[in-house]
Amino acid sequence: MKKLICSCFLTLCLLLFFYSSHIYYTLYRFNPTNVYQNIKYISSDQFKGRLPGTIENAEIATYINTEFKNNGLKPYKGKEFQSFKVMYPKKINNSPYLKVLDKEGNIIKDFVYSKDFKEDMLNFKSNHLIFSKNSLKAIKDNYLQVNTANGPYILFVPSGNDLSFRSSFMYDSNYNMYIMVTKETLSSLKDLLDRNCTVDCFIPFEDSETSVNNVMGYLQGTDISTPPIIVSAHFDHIGTDLNGTIYNGALDNASGLSFMLEMSKYLSSLGRPNRSILFLGFNAEEFGCLGSNAFITEYKNDINDSKVFNFDMIGSNSAVPLCIMGGKKDTDKTPFIASVSNTCKTEKIFFNYLFEDASDHEGFRKQNIDAITFCDNDMTRIHTPKDTFENISLDAIDRCYDVASKEIVKYTFKNSFIIIYYKEFFLTSIIGILIFSLLYKKYNKANSH
Repeated sequence: MKKLICSCFLTLCLLLFFYSSHIYYTLYRFNPTNVYQNIKYISSDQFKGRLPGTIENAEIATYINTEFKNNGLKPYKGKEFQSFKVMYPKKINNSPYLKVLDKEGNIIKDFVYSKDFKEDMLNFKSNHLIFSKNSLKAIKDNYLQVNTANGPYILFVPSGNDLSFRSSFMYDSNYNMYIMVTKETLSSLKDLLDRNCTVDCFIPFEDSETSVNNVMGYLQGTDISTPPIIVSAHFDHIGTDLNGTIYNGALDNASGLSFMLEMSKYLSSLGRPNRSILFLGFNAEEFGCLGSNAFITEYKNDINDSKVFNFDMIGSNSAVPLCIMGGKKDTDKTPFIASVSNTCKTEKIFFNYLFEDASDHEGFRKQNIDAITFCDNDMTRIHTPKDTFENISLDAIDRCYDVASKEIVKYTFKNSFIIIYYKEFFLTSIIGILIFSLLYKKYNKANSH
């Protein structure tokens, strides 16, 4: 009887050994250094801030598609790209100016671009503003609101008196144009307006319509009746200013995109999943999550019961907690979020929660589709020229992988336990084979006498 039991355990250990060793030798190992190098490339000056509507943004879409193909992913429903229309801020000829004229039309003050004033990128329904004191609707310590026949404008002092921050573009925002000025500039403007002078401001951007693309890569599972698990990240950013200063967007969001691309290599190396996985590179997130909403509008009936793992800003300093971001109506008790947080606790990950419609999970949650965004919620350099690859942390990338990989595998592979802990199974099976082989020989020898 002991010999039979020993034989059964030996057989089990051998099966575990062959299965875990197969995973061990065929598995692509997620590499944070590869993520870092990809962040460096995608956020390089070559792509000029990846603003939707630019050639550089389209080049990144093509790059993502090539990477998807190299990783063995297929088109989704026959399509590699999903095209949709957006309004975007298009640069036009001429130079920006903010100047003050006296009653005779002479220039008495000419402010310096990027030193005294600068555009905020929220909107350019109109790019030319001429006004006097009579056009002012509100005069406050930190802004002037101007009303004209063409609509309202605002000149404001940004936080910290710093002109380097650049907002997302929002075509439906309230004012025709948003102009940042320093507190010194604002004070000077108020004084000159009190002297019945006229302010003339021109910013060479205009709202223009164009078509941009989301990118789609599909890993088909054995059960195609179940909606896919979605793994996503946005790849656009906010371009360059009128001095040619590039907003590289390394953390936001070359990092999430690079993380997703590396994750696609890992997941596709596991073989065919039980549940399909759809990898999505979203465009125009910086314009109000337009890419993810365009995707949801077209494919809503195919993703009603999907679960979405979105990555936005992965790789900040590891002193910043990994943030699980849900929608405004979510809580830490929302089942999908609770599952992820339990994995964080098991892996001893430093994490917190944020419940805001502040990334591409937003549209999914509004359709009652389970969705979260993984985020290192560090805003210190976001939307400034300081968001560069040198500030990316490999440890923070690895930390997110430890959680996200286990959660995604859990939903896509039925035998997830062995896949997740293949190293442990591999070592345990070797030890078990040695032990039960010795015991089998011992009982076999005892029975022979």
